[in-house]
Amino acid sequence: MITLTLPEWILALLGVHLAILLVLSIFYVVRRLRWTPRRRATPFIFRCSVCGHVYLDRRNVPMAECAKCGNMNESIKDI
Repeated sequence: MITLTLPEWILALLGVHLAILLVLSIFYVVRRLRWTPRRRATPFIFRCSVCGHVYLDRRNVPMAECAKCGNMNESIKDI
């Protein structure tokens, strides 16, 4: 049988509890990183007033440039 003094018992129990806390904290950090859904910005719909081209832009801006003619257009709807 292993004989330990009182300070050695306290130190051993403290070490075991700290090891358990370390393992649990690593487990929950890894779990949160794996299960965090990645959200993309909501796209805004733009329609060009010159050429009629309909396009999406994910930036939250009041006006976006048309990819076909380069005209600046206002958002008509956000999805």
